[in-house]
Amino acid sequence: MPEKNIIDMELYVSIGKQIKEGRTRKGISLDTLSDLIGGIKTKSTLKRYEDGNSRIEMDVLKMICDQIGLDYLDVISKARESLNKDQVETLSKVNIIFDDYFPLHYCTNLSAGSPTELLEAEPDAVVYVPIKFQNRKKRLHAFQVNGTSMNNVIQDGSIVVAEEVPDTVLKEGTIVVAWLNGDATVKRLYPGDSQVTLMPDSTDKGHQPIIINTDEDQIYILGRVIWHMNPDNISDLY
Repeated sequence: MPEKNIIDMELYVSIGKQIKEGRTRKGISLDTLSDLIGGIKTKSTLKRYEDGNSRIEMDVLKMICDQIGLDYLDVISKARESLNKDQVETLSKVNIIFDDYFPLHYCTNLSAGSPTELLEAEPDAVVYVPIKFQNRKKRLHAFQVNGTSMNNVIQDGSIVVAEEVPDTVLKEGTIVVAWLNGDATVKRLYPGDSQVTLMPDSTDKGHQPIIINTDEDQIYILGRVIWHMNPDNISDLY
């Protein structure tokens, strides 16, 4: 059996064991757990998860953990810790994934209007980002947008993922998350010699550009927006 598949199996065995232990502590049967998660997985499927015989989707794992009093990120972390050093190195090389997405914590108060103080990421504020971005995870920051000044592209309530990139790769009109005097906003970027314009892209023409005189104020680009999820998708998946 390929080494990747062996490691994959051991991860899911550990995850399943933790699920079973958590469920047993709560005194919840497999039938009841199936009902608690809306019947989207049968008793037999849940049993396969606990035995480590089936891969479990990330959203399903979170739903199960919510019902049995576990933090799904802790479950994943403990599963990875159960691997020995050689397996961890192999895991890094083959980039083991859980389904097609990976979790990323997000901040919940990024403004899409006038800049507002950015809140720290909440422990339970998690978005599932396409796996193709996983190798860049250390450079990624996620935020929930509050406002309509970018609603031609990004709806109010959307979650955006921004990647830290050098300023030299930022082109005119790039959508960025910008940090200004301790506040953050998402806008289209138009740099100049001595000023930077953060331009809205909205159906509401009442939104005005934010013009920063770089001789007086410092602006820091937190990242270029590379992906977003609209509120309709969020309500469907979460």
